[in-house]
Amino acid sequence: MTPLYPTLWIMIFFGSSFGLAQEHDTAPFVDYPRLTSDYLQRIQAGAQSHAFKASMDVTTWQREARQALKELTGLPRMYRDLAQFEPKLTMGESVIVDNTFSRALCSIETEPGITIPFYLLVPENITLTEKRPLLLCPHGHDTRGFHSYAGAYLDEDHRKEILSRQGNIAEQAASRGFVAIAPATRGLATEVLVPDPKGRHGKRPCRAQLMHCLIAGRTPLGERLWDMQRLLDWACKMPEVDSQKIIMTGNSGGGVLTAYTAAIDTRVTVSIPSCSFTSLTSNEGFLFHCDCCLVPGLRDWGDWREIGGLVAPRHLLIIHGRNDELHHAATVEKTAKSVGAIFTKAGVPQRMQLLWGNEGHRFYPQYIWPFTERAFSLFKTRR
Repeated sequence: MTPLYPTLWIMIFFGSSFGLAQEHDTAPFVDYPRLTSDYLQRIQAGAQSHAFKASMDVTTWQREARQALKELTGLPRMYRDLAQFEPKLTMGESVIVDNTFSRALCSIETEPGITIPFYLLVPENITLTEKRPLLLCPHGHDTRGFHSYAGAYLDEDHRKEILSRQGNIAEQAASRGFVAIAPATRGLATEVLVPDPKGRHGKRPCRAQLMHCLIAGRTPLGERLWDMQRLLDWACKMPEVDSQKIIMTGNSGGGVLTAYTAAIDTRVTVSIPSCSFTSLTSNEGFLFHCDCCLVPGLRDWGDWREIGGLVAPRHLLIIHGRNDELHHAATVEKTAKSVGAIFTKAGVPQRMQLLWGNEGHRFYPQYIWPFTERAFSLFKTRR
């Protein structure tokens, strides 16, 4: 496959923006009272039992750390509880878009009573023997997120809003010749919410999902991981899909799910978490992610450095917006640098990158597609 943006490679792989955060290095992200900050830092330190050390063998560390992370998410329990359940797929009617790709609203029942709707986008004119890369793109805290990603706009205002920030990422992928799956994210999409009828959880369905998961020995991330894996099980058997070329991306909470899925499931060959990849907490103890994106006991295991390190030697692009007020630039860069050290130890420093967009909390496709093309060209060489 010929890179589509040959002149952009220089910017991406030699124009890293480390150093962006220097002017903010000493500024606290939040102003907690000193005693509060001291308390949070003390209890959040954790045992760090699977923290990566430079003296470790990467492959051995990954094998042990990955299994321990799975346990924390509750995935093994779901595998045990649902061992006899066979996911059920329902295909929808396809509509041809711009004579370029088809789009169908489908669904998959991933456990009894839980049906995940998703859009399947397939390029037109694929030959019988041809296989294409797959993009899997879960959304974050946007009840219309999977419609947005797929370009299946609910009205004209919705279309204008999404196109103004280039949020139709699955539609972009299909236009580029990829097969794309844009699924509803459990607990975040209107179609798969846990209601909060009494307002007990602040009228936040994602928090309601968290509370119900905790008493059941699950986590929302574990449930969402389960859904993504069931979609991958099915998609990897599609005759049009090259199961060696699976890209995963999502913005915000979708980026969190992307990062965890790529860390745990090695079928993901290119991981691009957008506006999400950072340390678990700021220096003051502030939690950067929504509570539904947290894994209890994670600091006893490690941190986001280890989550990123589990992707090596596959490909990882971390993207953030310079004007994203939900994250702290200095913390992002420190975390990315520590992930880069693991990729270097694995012998593949060129497969991990941090890039900054010039706006806020959104996708930056001008970085996503060149990185993906380059990853595929390197992957072809390895094969």
